[in-house]
Amino acid sequence: CDLGCPVCFAESGTADGGDPALEEIDGWFAHLGAEAPSCNVQLSGGEPTIRDDLPEILALGRRHGFSFFQLNTNGLRLAREPGYADALAAAGLSTVFLQFDGVDEEPYRVLRGAELLADKLAAVDACAAAGLGVVLVPTLVPGVNTDQIGAIVDFVLARLPAVRGVHLQPIAYFGRWGDGRQGASAPRITLPEVLRAVVEQTGGRVPLRGFRPAACEHPVC
Repeated sequence: CDLGCPVCFAESGTADGGDPALEEIDGWFAHLGAEAPSCNVQLSGGEPTIRDDLPEILALGRRHGFSFFQLNTNGLRLAREPGYADALAAAGLSTVFLQFDGVDEEPYRVLRGAELLADKLAAVDACAAAGLGVVLVPTLVPGVNTDQIGAIVDFVLARLPAVRGVHLQPIAYFGRWGDGRQGASAPRITLPEVLRAVVEQTGGRVPLRGFRPAACEHPVC
């Protein structure tokens, strides 16, 4: 990964071994095609965009018959490399699942160890220009950015249709933060609390009755 986020649940940058070869990924696509031939494919990491062969991975998946690809990314390469979003779109990428922790710099300083708001905004613009949909993915930590939930929703509404949604994720205390330092006293927020915050911080414009359980999960997901 090209970030060293203090809250990384995967402890990126500390794992042994290198990235999987295309031949191994080809095998994964073959297995996935046998288990769930019409499923959506999520490309995650680490940070997938540090692989220069990401367009080849997308093309490989399309050859296996998959048609919907979501990229989980911090957005830095999308923001900083002209034409990169267009290259991924041409290779078959459908949507970008973009790490997006708030509408000012403070959440990025705390959660990512860097000031990244300008990169996030540039990534959204690059995806919009390339015709790629974007879903924002905030990691929610009480005392850091839970007071920005309504502002993030407003940002989504202002950037429609390029930004198509927001995936609010309460922090999980494992990976880089899972070494016992946090413990039972760690600041937590539950999904019901997130829903209430959405309603309260949008002044009821997003009502509680608008939420429904997901209905598209595959049993092996």
